Amino acid sequence: MFVLFICQQFHHFYLSVGHSTSLYTRCKLVDRTIMKRPCICCSVKILAVITAVLVVVLAGILVLSFYGIPRIVNSQVDASVRLTENSDQWGRFLKLPIPIYIGVYLFTVRNGPAVMNGAVPKLEEVGPYVFREDISKKVLSTNKDDDSVTYQKFTEQSFEQERSGQLTLDDNVTIVNPPLLVLTQITSVVEQLVVVGCLDKIFTPTYRDLFMTTTIRSVMFEGFEFARSSSDVGYACEVIRQQIIEKTKKMKNIRRIYSKEYPGMVEALRFSFLGFKTESPDGIYTLNRGIDDISKLGRIMQWNNSHYLPFWGTSQSINNDTCQLVEGGDSTMYPPHATKDKGFVIFSTDICRRVEVSYSSTGTYKDIEGYRYEPKSDTFYSKLANVEEDCFCTGRTLNPNGVRDCYLNGVIDVYDCFGAPLLLSFPHFLHADESYINGVQGVTSPDPEKHGIYLLIEPNTGTPLQGRKRVQLNVVLRNIEYIQFTQKLKPTVLPVIWIEECADLTDDLINILNNQFFKVVKIANGVKYGLIAVSSLSVLVVAGILIRKQVISRRK
Repeated sequence: MFVLFICQQFHHFYLSVGHSTSLYTRCKLVDRTIMKRPCICCSVKILAVITAVLVVVLAGILVLSFYGIPRIVNSQVDASVRLTENSDQWGRFLKLPIPIYIGVYLFTVRNGPAVMNGAVPKLEEVGPYVFREDISKKVLSTNKDDDSVTYQKFTEQSFEQERSGQLTLDDNVTIVNPPLLVLTQITSVVEQLVVVGCLDKIFTPTYRDLFMTTTIRSVMFEGFEFARSSSDVGYACEVIRQQIIEKTKKMKNIRRIYSKEYPGMVEALRFSFLGFKTESPDGIYTLNRGIDDISKLGRIMQWNNSHYLPFWGTSQSINNDTCQLVEGGDSTMYPPHATKDKGFVIFSTDICRRVEVSYSSTGTYKDIEGYRYEPKSDTFYSKLANVEEDCFCTGRTLNPNGVRDCYLNGVIDVYDCFGAPLLLSFPHFLHADESYINGVQGVTSPDPEKHGIYLLIEPNTGTPLQGRKRVQLNVVLRNIEYIQFTQKLKPTVLPVIWIEECADLTDDLINILNNQFFKVVKIANGVKYGLIAVSSLSVLVVAGILIRKQVISRRK
């Protein structure tokens, strides 16, 4: 047949030089002659063996393509993300290359005097005031035995005027006076009787009322002072001042100002919402490096040298370890090979707890596909049917009715976390009982896209593409028996501030991800499917020849 094929190609050329007999006719005779002779190299048996060998080779290539090559690629990914000292990943761990932008929204009170007389608070949301946060870490030690690194985390924050638009740090805002409100709720009955008479000694005129007007600069970072030591304070008010200093020592938002003349003596207290985040590290972390087990990469093993938190649980709840357990990542690093059926746990010292997130959908960020993970809608539920399982229901902050009880769905008491009677929720009371948003005016309906938490992860490498963490702080307005200016307050959970942390993978890191992973995957896929195509074609060609031989053999 090969001879016949060649003859067909030169047939016209042969006739063109004057031969009367067709070259094609002669070739047919030659071909019939050859076909009648036995062809050892192309015998049926040899072709069968060749076909079998090619099938085995194809099977091997399929195994290599769908098992071997992916394992090689995965091993390269694992090697690149492990926290090995002096590696690129180690450098990114020490100084986070992704800037975090913090958007701050405050609820300014438009009818403060009316609220003091029992009116429903009318609020107006102002913001976002955007701050850039840069994170760095100081390694204290590494441990090969448990594959861990122990470190402290430091943050630096700066105001982003361009991202804030026309908003400035010198804008005025009228909000509830957190230190004053706290004092009315953490003092004893006897102390409350004295506090009212000492307000002018403890607070300056600007910060003496329940609703204060101040600048964003002051309330967010610089802070404002109160409980300052003075020679004219008087004995009774000095006793109250010392009680305030003692009872606010665990408050995150209150900083102690020490006397230069008398070391160790607290001269004043200073309140700010976020100043504490830059003044000192938020504890000592111990984290898994993922060298021995890549699935544990980034998992926090201890915080402040403990596996458990001291903030949750009650004498009634029997599952306190569930709420107190230190577990999860720090939201900057995740293990590779993420799946849709397994979520993540995020540990946050800002809210003193872990939050579970599970797969919700598939999304894209700058043409890179990722898995989107979100927390459950009941994340901030504390009231459960079984009181023994209410380890998030601490009952430390009295509710608007002055009762020590769990809050309704969507609001959780974080007294022990902040050291003050504060409540935590999603912004705009997302996933919360409707009575909360109905208790105030001016707060728009919650939107999961604007007010929820989500995380978008590239599943193969575990690279976080996007992240949004949003929480809202609230206070309780209620009647306090011995404090006159609270007598007409309408019992309300009042939103004060909500904060959004935004992190997006930078273009530089996207290029690294493309070069170190996606291009490698494309090359590997090209090799894989190329080998499969060549092997499959070879099997088909040889099998075709074998079948033809068998057909011809049967005709004879």
